[in-house]
Amino acid sequence: MDHLLLGRRFFLAVASIAATLAVAASAAPARAQAGGSATADPMIVTAKLVEIPTKFPPDDLYDYAFVMKYEVVGGPMDKQTILVAHYKPKQPRSKIKEKHTSGKLRSFNQGDTHKLKLTADLKKVWKGDLIDEYAATDRKSVRYWCLEADPA
Repeated sequence: MDHLLLGRRFFLAVASIAATLAVAASAAPARAQAGGSATADPMIVTAKLVEIPTKFPPDDLYDYAFVMKYEVVGGPMDKQTILVAHYKPKQPRSKIKEKHTSGKLRSFNQGDTHKLKLTADLKKVWKGDLIDEYAATDRKSVRYWCLEADPA
């Protein structure tokens, strides 16, 4: 009889822990961002393109995303530097028919300010090649996927 009672208590303890974890996992989605703040995903920011690390590769060779450096000038993470991956940056955003990329931005020029809709779930959105010149010196920063890019 004692074994049965202990078994039930163990089962209830495990069930309680599982329920607590399930509630925590289903809470409103938030991502830990650079600087330790949590922001809802996706998020919209205004950001200045501060660096395009190399020349964009030709679009006709393969599908790729390219990581660029921005300084946020409005919205969540204001004044922070972020790394953002853009799908085929040589193409105007309106010409891209992929569901993971949209917007009205025609070209990427260092110094321009963009309104960006971002997600921290880059690996869920993009499974293809990622050209990331920052990977050698910065492996810890989040790489955001740009869902939508517009002129600011």
